[in-house]
Amino acid sequence: MGNTQVSKTLLTFKDIFPTCKSLYNNILHQGINQNVIKKIGLVCNSFSNTYTPNALTYNSFYSTCQKLGLYLHELKNMKEDKRKPYCNFYIYELKREAKNKSPIVVSFDDLHKKLIDAYSISGVRIPDVCKEYVSKMNDDVFDIFEMFDKLYDDFKNFKNQKTTMQDYVRLFVIKYDKILEKNKNINNNTIFEELDKHKREFDEYKQRNPYACGNDLLNCSLMIPPINTTKAEALSGDTASSVTWTSTGVLFFAIFIIMFILYNYTAFGSYFLRRRRKLRNKWYTKNKKHYELMKLYEQSQKNIIQNKHNILYNSVD
Repeated sequence: MGNTQVSKTLLTFKDIFPTCKSLYNNILHQGINQNVIKKIGLVCNSFSNTYTPNALTYNSFYSTCQKLGLYLHELKNMKEDKRKPYCNFYIYELKREAKNKSPIVVSFDDLHKKLIDAYSISGVRIPDVCKEYVSKMNDDVFDIFEMFDKLYDDFKNFKNQKTTMQDYVRLFVIKYDKILEKNKNINNNTIFEELDKHKREFDEYKQRNPYACGNDLLNCSLMIPPINTTKAEALSGDTASSVTWTSTGVLFFAIFIIMFILYNYTAFGSYFLRRRRKLRNKWYTKNKKHYELMKLYEQSQKNIIQNKHNILYNSVD
């Protein structure tokens, strides 16, 4: 049971940026019922006054509380596997806002609990679907999330720039290497998968939009082209094909050996032998009749031709 729980709440860095971040940033424009937004807004106003008192508007916890509540509201109907990356983004965003706005709470876990308690009195059903993920957000994990967040922002800005491309390349090349280095402390395979996906996107963009790269960046990890997956898949296909043919050959040979043993060394052999003789005799008889019929046909044809010849000869006489 414990192993099942661990697998369900496995920390993953896959498919979070930009998908989950985009949902969060646009949560007020997802067509959520205005009554739901209003109810959550009321409890968040009280929450902000309690835990970020005297804060200016941009630094209060009101907007964060409201967006996180609506975000969790949208996750409640997702299946657990689909919800994983969204919950991982939730704990990252909650930690990021806690660092930026410093609410008066005992701990990060305490902040999450107080938010859920506030939502529970709003009259809107917001289940605590990401509870098991909160304890996984330590400082090392947060740093990698933050670097991925900035990495995707830099890549987005890079694609929109034409004059300062080199500056943005330098930014996310450095961040890419930092994530690789940071992962030595965590050793999470999904980090490598996400970096590989980013490298492929970057490489495809470079091929479509060539530019002069600085010499100091050429040896960085991100600048090394990714492994050609097409070639790898082709090799895999050839291997699978040869294995299939080999398996077929082995199966045919095995059946042949079994039939040989049954025929020569078991009681079934005599049965097969009788059947074979019967079939052979039947085939021989059938062929003999066919031969005799053909012979009769040929003879009749010869007779017809001969008769025609005799008639023609007699008429001339």
